[in-house]
Amino acid sequence: MHAEQQSEPSQAQPAILKKPEFEFKLLRQLGLSVYGGATFGECYSVAETMLEWDPAQWTQRWADLAAGVEERGLNSLNAGHHVSAREALLRACNYYHAAEYYALISNGPHAHYGLKCQQCFEAASPYLEHHVEAVSIKADVVEYPCYFLSPDDSGVPRKTVLLVPGIESCGEEQYFYAGIGALRRGYNVLIFQGPGQTGLLRTSPECYLRHDYEVPLQVALDYLHARKDVDTERLAVMGSGLGGYFSARLAVYDHRVKALALNPPFINLYRTFLALIGQRATAVDFTVADIEDLPDSIIRTDMKLFILNMCRRFGVTRLQELLKATQTYTIEDTLYRITCPALAVHGEAAYPELDSQAVQFFEKIGSEIKYREYIPAIHIADAHDHIGNLALLNQTVFDWLDELFR
Repeated sequence: MHAEQQSEPSQAQPAILKKPEFEFKLLRQLGLSVYGGATFGECYSVAETMLEWDPAQWTQRWADLAAGVEERGLNSLNAGHHVSAREALLRACNYYHAAEYYALISNGPHAHYGLKCQQCFEAASPYLEHHVEAVSIKADVVEYPCYFLSPDDSGVPRKTVLLVPGIESCGEEQYFYAGIGALRRGYNVLIFQGPGQTGLLRTSPECYLRHDYEVPLQVALDYLHARKDVDTERLAVMGSGLGGYFSARLAVYDHRVKALALNPPFINLYRTFLALIGQRATAVDFTVADIEDLPDSIIRTDMKLFILNMCRRFGVTRLQELLKATQTYTIEDTLYRITCPALAVHGEAAYPELDSQAVQFFEKIGSEIKYREYIPAIHIADAHDHIGNLALLNQTVFDWLDELFR
């Protein structure tokens, strides 16, 4: 009798996983699984069906997945299975945001998927294990959509963290990103969505980004100071992505910030943009109408979409207008005014420019208590915003805050 010959394990994998421009986008979804925002199998099912990098296909695949998961969640809800409903609706919420992420801001599907993301989150909210309030914070003439969350509705004053997302994130994603981590450790959470950010663009597409982002954020601080369940002496601000710039700018101008955690620290957006799209961008110009006709040999498809959506968020129509607009987004000369305790988190796989800005931030701020955490690549947490290992990120941030707020 001959021993049965066993075949070697298949080394095949979806071709799309070999595309570097796709890797981070998939990792962004998988990273939220630790807090219930995704499952590996559902995310892999999307990757498996994508034969090439196509943003339109990406959007449709995630939208299809979201709709199916949402339907199952609503069926569970109607049958009274609240735990199953909550889990499915939260995943559907995140998958709709994945579809929103690569939909053109100027197109109807972007707002549609974004509002579906919001609807799924709010449908799940009554069945969460903590207290959730959807609140509007008015600054100037704009109503900013926000979420206030607390471990319970007892009204007891608690340490509180204000979460400031980057420009491509949204309030619902921030719930998974750092909200749950904060709530489990006894913090209140206010998730702010400001001008030019995804959550506000869904309903107010003409509300563009502004370099003086501290203006609406100071109104958010006013809101927190007016609440009796907020311990204002233990009030931290945590910024992710470009939210790191917005948060740092708030600390420059408002000393009600008692602690600052930046992931990563942005201090000059113009330098950051050039690191992303290349120095040669200063020597060329094109309009948003021209960009689709440019060959991929000049600019990759994903970068085309990035520039299109950034132009939309900044309210400009040409590449050079976009670069000029970013030049006002700097706090390099005012870093000394940050005096609260500060934590700077950055990773090995970040762009060298971001690493340079993190070091510059750390060296120039006026804080007596400051700490810089450098995440090595071995932890798979060093991707932009450390989305690949949120448990490690939140351990780093909240252990530091817990020690500070004892």
